[in-house]
Amino acid sequence: MHTRPGAAPATAADRQQRLPSIAVRHVHWFRWSGADPFSGSSLYACRCGVVRPGL
Repeated sequence: MHTRPGAAPATAADRQQRLPSIAVRHVHWFRWSGADPFSGSSLYACRCGVVRPGL
């Protein structure tokens, strides 16, 4: 069963089929989130949940 144009896909198969046409590239935007208690360096987190240590 297919969804009408403009409607949210109902099944995982429909979502997978539409993914390449609606995919948006995510650019990480890291912001300071605190100090790492183990190494003492600063931690930076992106809005998507990726966390990286400072250099």
